[in-house]
Formats: sequence, C-alpha cells, structure tokens
Amino acid sequence: MSLKVNSISFSGDGLPSSSQIIAENYANLPNLANIEEDIYSVGGAVADLENKFSGILNKEQSIFLPTGTMANHFAIRSLSGQNSKAIVQEQSHIYQDSGDTLQTLSGINLIPLGIDKPFFGIDEIKEVIRKNSVSRVPKNIGCISLETPVRRQKGQIITIDFLEELSEFASNNGIKLHLDAARLYMMTAASKISIHEYTKYFDTVYVSLWKYFGAPWGAILSGSKEIIGNLYNDRRMFGGSIPNSSLNAALILNNVKDFEKKMNQAYDLGLNLFTKLNDSKKFNILIKKNHSNVFEMEYLNTEAYKILRSRLIDHNIYLPNLDAESYGIVKKSNFVDLRINISILNQSFESILKAFLD
Repeated sequence: MSLKVNSISFSGDGLPSSSQIIAENYANLPNLANIEEDIYSVGGAVADLENKFSGILNKEQSIFLPTGTMANHFAIRSLSGQNSKAIVQEQSHIYQDSGDTLQTLSGINLIPLGIDKPFFGIDEIKEVIRKNSVSRVPKNIGCISLETPVRRQKGQIITIDFLEELSEFASNNGIKLHLDAARLYMMTAASKISIHEYTKYFDTVYVSLWKYFGAPWGAILSGSKEIIGNLYNDRRMFGGSIPNSSLNAALILNNVKDFEKKMNQAYDLGLNLFTKLNDSKKFNILIKKNHSNVFEMEYLNTEAYKILRSRLIDHNIYLPNLDAESYGIVKKSNFVDLRINISILNQSFESILKAFLD
C-alpha cells in the first residue's frame, strides 16, 4: 500500500516500510558522504552503533549481527559452554521459528517449557533439573533464554518480579540467562520500567534493529567483554560478517535518536485512544494485564470490518488486513490485533478519535 506522510498504521512495530522507503531513508541521511566505512562489519559506523547500544543496554560490549536468529543462537551457544541443554519458552521465536538452528548447527538441545503460555514457572525448571540429574547420562542446563514481549502470545510481557526470582535461582544454580528483547522498546513503553532494569538480570541481551528503526536488517547482541569479544570469529564462521555494513549502521544510529521518547508518547496516546473508543461503546478493544503494544479489537463480522477499514483509509489510518500472513500467531475469530507504533504520532489525538467515531 502507498502511504502518505501523515499516515497511521496499526500493523507492525515501526513505521511502514518498503524498498522505496528504505532507499529514501538512505538518501536522506545527514552527512551521507562522511559515513566512516567498516571492513566486513568491523569498525566505522558499525563500531559506533555497537558502542551506542552497549550504553543503551548497560553492557560492556556489543556486536552487530545481520539477524535476530543469529543473535539468539550466538547467545545461547556461548552461554551454554560445554553444556548441551538450554531451556526456552515453547512459544518463543528461537524454538518455533528458527528451523532448529541450535540443535542442527551447535548441538544444543532446547527444552521447551510453558506450553501455549507466555512463560514458565521456577518449579518447571526445577523439575527439568531433577530429571536430568537422575538420567543415565546427566547433563547440566547451561542457559535459560527468555523472550519478552512474547510475539506468539499477543506481545505479553514477562513480569519484573519473575525476572528477579529467575535471576536469583539461575545464579544459585550456575545457569546463565539470555534475554530475547527483540521488541524491547514496546515493552518499556508499556511497563514504564527502564531498559537497564530489565537488562541487569541477564548475561546477554538481543534487540532487533530493523523492526522499528527503518533499516532493512540488523540485530545487536550485548553482554560482557568475555562473551561478546569472542563472537567476531563466530560471526565470520557463520557467514554473518557483512561487508559495507556502515550505511545500514548509520541509518539505525540516526533513527534511534529520541526513539524511546517517541515510543513512550505513542504508547500513551494509543492507550488513551483505545480507552476512549471503549468508552464510546462502539468498540471493544481488550486491554489486558502485562500487554505490550498489541491490543485485540473485536469486530462484528468481516464485512463490517472491511467497511470500517475502508472508511479509515480515507483519513490515512490503516487497520490490519485480515488476510495478512500471521507468521504462526493463531487468529481468534472476530478479533484483529492492533499494534501501537510511532506512526500514531503523525496525526493529532482529536483527529484520530474523530475518524474512528464518525
């Protein structure tokens, strides 16, 4: 779809993107001619980006990677060490959507817990450890990976209380922790808990750099120098040392400026909008505990939804297409997922509310 400058999209975690938009974003970069080059993703603007996110995530060192799948893989692989088992959520991206990458390429067996739930409990971990201890060939759990928000669970957030409890348990049992925070900024905008408060519990943290920073690809993995410093050779071994990455890094650096502030503003505006729409009795938008930027909106039937969607397009407001690919998320009958992103800042609150209610 072709969107105008003041368009709002309730799909995705960032501004709408396309090959044309990305090309324009590159062309409009300030000081384009002065971007410092990298050599196979080492140095230049890439190093600037890595240093920037080490500060954002409060970690010693960071490495720029092409994908989140590689970031999660490297984290679990490194933290597990000689241990061949790691615990993950059954609903996590690394378990459901990564083609058994750790099992196939690194010989690490993933143990999925919390079936069809956002996350699992400490008692479930204890039971896994107990069973491993009495097996014929005992194997230690090297790492626990947590994804939050959980994409397959409507963006549900794992509570900070659980993270504190898990951190203490893991420390007492010699288990390392990895955080898959692909949608970190969606989580902090909703919870109003700082980034550092989340990341302090984990040995490594991954954040997506393309989902909402306008870039075509990119991921950052942060942790201690001991862990991250050894990954540059792994990146090359896995074919992830992309040449001429500085242009992409410069685009991300440009768009990360003030993004946290914008996302917080967008979330508050969106939540206020959904509350007002519910108050009108014309809409039913579910506002649940521990959600991030994903809200389920009920519609009467497909025809009624298409009429609403078409009417809002006249106001440059785009609701999700019901026929769009869900990428593993089970769709609930007569409900559609609305996602708050910074595009909601493109119009005034009053004009958006009026467009929905007219």
